[in-house]
Amino acid sequence: MHEKRSLARFLLIYLGSIYTFICLLAWMFYTIEIKNLHENYALKMRATASSIAHKIVTAHMMEDETLQKCLQEKPTEHCFGLEKSYQLGLFGEANAPLHVSFTEPIDFTKTFYLADDSFYALDESTQKHLGIYTIVLKHAHISDAINALRYEVLIYFALSLLFATLLGYVLAKQFLKPIKEEIETLDTFIKDSTHELNTPITAILMSISTLKDVDEKKRKRIELSAKRIATLYGNLSYMLLHDKQNEDKSDVDVKKLIEERGEYFADLMASNHINLSLTLEEKTLHVNTESLAKLIDNLLSNAIKYNRFEGRIDVILTPEKLCVKDNGIGIASSKLGDITQRYKRANCDKGGFGIGLDIVNTVCKSNGFRLEISSVEGEGSTFSIHF
Repeated sequence: MHEKRSLARFLLIYLGSIYTFICLLAWMFYTIEIKNLHENYALKMRATASSIAHKIVTAHMMEDETLQKCLQEKPTEHCFGLEKSYQLGLFGEANAPLHVSFTEPIDFTKTFYLADDSFYALDESTQKHLGIYTIVLKHAHISDAINALRYEVLIYFALSLLFATLLGYVLAKQFLKPIKEEIETLDTFIKDSTHELNTPITAILMSISTLKDVDEKKRKRIELSAKRIATLYGNLSYMLLHDKQNEDKSDVDVKKLIEERGEYFADLMASNHINLSLTLEEKTLHVNTESLAKLIDNLLSNAIKYNRFEGRIDVILTPEKLCVKDNGIGIASSKLGDITQRYKRANCDKGGFGIGLDIVNTVCKSNGFRLEISSVEGEGSTFSIHF
């Protein structure tokens, strides 16, 4: 879970930044290519227009009437051997049309411009020969060239994104690999250590009841310490193994289970002079007994651990919910948002590993319960489990 979350965060940051950079490069590349497209068409069309002007001047100087006859009998473009993509307009004095293949108005204040999906190049180098003052060369359907450029940019853009994504994933896996190995080693160590604790804890708990010549206070102290270790062992075992085993569910008498767990913590509450009040109605849930016991244990354990000397714990069970309320030190409002996350603790002075409420939250999620926490710092906390 944590590995996937770290991988997702790395990819989000890496891909977010690299995607932005690629988008910027693509926009710059497209802008430059559009500018080059305009310049290339301008150079080519101006050169063609200059060639037409040269032919007009030569025909006039050589008194060759072939060009004039051609202009009268054939399309203007044919007379100058232009490509099919070009249209030609010859204008006389005061921009009067002489031989024009298009009908749209021309902006004679410019020498080259784009309008209505066409480039227009104007040339006045005919020097009024054959009565021609201005040559206007038109290249239509420029959108075809622009669309082809856009398609090319999109192909490069998509390939760049794909490459960046694959590279980011590979890098993330390589960076996280040693961390994953260390985590797996640590998990194995914790599992092995936890397993080894089971036998001595059981032996200690069984031996305590056989002690006869030991002072009662000392025996109680030993028993409480052993129970704390047993509770921690149970939490660690549940946290490490519950994801990997199928939980058998059955109908559980919640009222009876709460009373049993209250008895288990009775000595611990008595040592802190904490009063336990039980207001329990009948309630049966179809759940895993061990999971529900862990939920109750951790709620009671936290209520004891974070309570005050001679404090109070109220446990209320109704058909709709279970509430565990204490009048202890409470939880700061800034910490309520992530208090159920693993290894998060509201108060570091009281010890613990920050796994109790994570287990409570896990049990709630796996059974469809809703966990609600309300707390006022210095006044106490209420944990409500809505069934």
